[in-house]
Amino acid sequence: MAGFYGGDTEQMRMHGAASQRGAQRIADITAAMGASIDSVLWQGPDAEAFRALWHSSVKPGMLARAEEVRATGQELDQHAEQQEQASGDEGGGLLSTLRDIARDIFGPGGVTGPLLGRPLSRDLLDTLRGGLGDWSRGGGAGGPQEFYGGEGYASPGQAAGADRPVGNLLDLGGDLLEGREIDGDFGHLDVTAQGAWSAGANGSTDPFGNMSGTIGLRGGMELGADARLNGPDGTGIETSSQIGMEAYAEAGGTIGPDGLALGASAGSGVYASNTATLDGGDHGSLTYGHTAFAGADASANAWSHATRNEDGDVNGWTVGADARAFAGAELKHTFAAEAPGGWGFVEGSASALGGGGIGGGYGATLSTDEVSISLSGTVAKGLGLEGSGTIGINPNAIVDSFTPGDYNLDDMISDGADLVDRGKDWLSDINPF
Repeated sequence: MAGFYGGDTEQMRMHGAASQRGAQRIADITAAMGASIDSVLWQGPDAEAFRALWHSSVKPGMLARAEEVRATGQELDQHAEQQEQASGDEGGGLLSTLRDIARDIFGPGGVTGPLLGRPLSRDLLDTLRGGLGDWSRGGGAGGPQEFYGGEGYASPGQAAGADRPVGNLLDLGGDLLEGREIDGDFGHLDVTAQGAWSAGANGSTDPFGNMSGTIGLRGGMELGADARLNGPDGTGIETSSQIGMEAYAEAGGTIGPDGLALGASAGSGVYASNTATLDGGDHGSLTYGHTAFAGADASANAWSHATRNEDGDVNGWTVGADARAFAGAELKHTFAAEAPGGWGFVEGSASALGGGGIGGGYGATLSTDEVSISLSGTVAKGLGLEGSGTIGINPNAIVDSFTPGDYNLDDMISDGADLVDRGKDWLSDINPF
């Protein structure tokens, strides 16, 4: 994966185009308002004073703001070109680009200019509303939202198979037994012998402008086997077993318009795990597993950010934090159950410890895809619970079961937002002032 070199040029060009459209919209609104003011049947000293104020102050101010927004869009296009050139230059391209972006945002004539020391006029409110609407809908961007600690980031017991290197200074590894050894309509068997070693720093930006970075070193080796025996109507039995060893010390985080996530971990040890899942297809599933670990581990994580659905629209928020320190041996039993139709889920674990450890955590998600809460460690024990657990429902899956086609809560919210926008535009069009 390529290293982090600065701003996402595609996003910069998209924002530049949005600025150009916004500037044209301000100009169009100004022209429409001017035509209404000049043609409305309103006579007398107040009317003359109002028209004089419009032509001498308000109209020139709006056109000036339109030019500022248009200039911002042109500058973003220019910086996108400069960024692409600087990204290939090893002579400080990142610092140069960050300096330019900071100047364009906070400097004289920057994009924050309309917000600093100026009253909130109607055209500015419209611009802000349009910008928020564009952000909440992903700005037309597609692809997965990426936050530190999510999919692709390693956690204890996964260093050998991590999809994302912690750094690009060293990035080695892979599966020595690629492909499935047995694969057919009845099921499959996949034996793996893999390792992964990485060190240095790594960075990326997702399609929504959230920037992630990691630094540290990590390495591991693992032997494993995954198998599935298919049954009728999408049912089946799956098993997964691994044994391995690993060592890691890393820190990372994500910051962007959707929120933030931070974390750090360090540890080393050997582990063995096994899980079995009874997959009932549309009738739900049951999973049971256990993991044995011997070594030491310390970690801390915190996150608070918007969630997005598969279309890139904001559909909720997630927040949480956890911290853990352990040295010795641990045997953890885990279980999970998914309700028929994917309506809800329950996950939990209980551990037997031989050594010393402390930690706890909590998490909560409220979105159209998931409403859940999780507790672990001392936080769970404080409420009289043993081990850790997560319980949640999946609102969209529930709605899908009762509505035709794929129409769900996300579609309802999107249609409602479009209806409100059309209503506001209609009121703006008929308002002569």
